[in-house]
Amino acid sequence: MGKSSISAGKRLLAWVALIVALAFPIAVVAQDMTLTLTAQPGTFTGKWVYRSFSISSKPGDTLAKLALGLNELELTEAGGRITGKRTGQGVSYDLAGVALYVAKQGATIRLHGQATISGKLYNYDYFGYLIPAWSVPGAAQPDTIMGTVLRSDPANPSNAPLIASFAATRE
Repeated sequence: MGKSSISAGKRLLAWVALIVALAFPIAVVAQDMTLTLTAQPGTFTGKWVYRSFSISSKPGDTLAKLALGLNELELTEAGGRITGKRTGQGVSYDLAGVALYVAKQGATIRLHGQATISGKLYNYDYFGYLIPAWSVPGAAQPDTIMGTVLRSDPANPSNAPLIASFAATRE
């Protein structure tokens, strides 16, 4: 067999692989699945399992290394205003903020709280999105908020704040 027939064979296999790869997502999309934004005012009321993570662009960092906090949020929403508490790991503090619902864009939450950690007062500011849910027959997806949290030092505002990501899933 000459070089040209081997190259032609490889090209043919590459095309077949490409066609199969492109056909597979079509089969997945053809299933009865949709992504829905179903949030209504009051959606944020309830208990949420809260986890925060360091932000890192290093692929070798493990989840264990990135994990910062495992807490619980208990939130009450009324008229677009949110009050609540973050509890766990020996720390508990009040939260207050707002919920915003925008058609075809979903729901967002913005919260603020203050906590004393090892004798030092910190401000905590949260911003999160209620992620859309997949409507897949036979699969339940609990509501989940994905966002970012900023911890700053009000006594030393020039100090760089700690910025982390968080996920909160409805209990």
